[in-house]
Amino acid sequence: MLSAAVPADTLAGLLAGLNGALRGSAGERPRYGERNLIARVDAVRRLALSDPLLRIARQVLGAAARPVRSLYFDKLPGANWNVAWHQDTSIAVRQRVALDGFGPWSVKQGVDHVEPPLDFLSAMLTLRLHLDPAGADNGALRVVAGSHAGGRLDSAALLARVNQGPVQVCEAMPGDLLLMNPLLLHSSRKASRPLHRRVVHIEYSARALPAPLQWFERAVPAQ
Repeated sequence: MLSAAVPADTLAGLLAGLNGALRGSAGERPRYGERNLIARVDAVRRLALSDPLLRIARQVLGAAARPVRSLYFDKLPGANWNVAWHQDTSIAVRQRVALDGFGPWSVKQGVDHVEPPLDFLSAMLTLRLHLDPAGADNGALRVVAGSHAGGRLDSAALLARVNQGPVQVCEAMPGDLLLMNPLLLHSSRKASRPLHRRVVHIEYSARALPAPLQWFERAVPAQ
């Protein structure tokens, strides 16, 4: 966790961009979860390609690191439930292609997703930017420290690893960045005080997918 990694003025601009871009034609508020933000929200694209996020990703993954997937999460009174322990094991791609080692496939919000070979997931970095305070009472993320080192786990192994622990509650304040590998076991409890718990989640990779497969949201900095 990096405290106060993103300044307040950047957060304010990001929130304004999200609220404007994610409201539907009827003016409703953004849903509890949204995908494909880099393509839909200019403020998120700028954030993903800006310092400190891109600099952090390059320090961890190398100079070729680029954002490849983006999501938005919130916990509200009308969208408040337990999120079970899991790993993030799928990536978003532009088209479905039959390739050895890639599968199974799924479709999420109209975009093809696939589980890639383990080495692709091991070489990714997720940055979660907090836009609101996140505490144990409003569904802060819980993680099992070090669990990403065990690779992709089936349900029995996952439960055993959670029981082994240690479990950490990732309390955060606006502007804090949580760095994690997608394979890190994580969950969140139902909020006992369900206020906003908005998070922008951006995944980075320095690897190209085998042709003709392509990352759905791979964004490249302007030269």
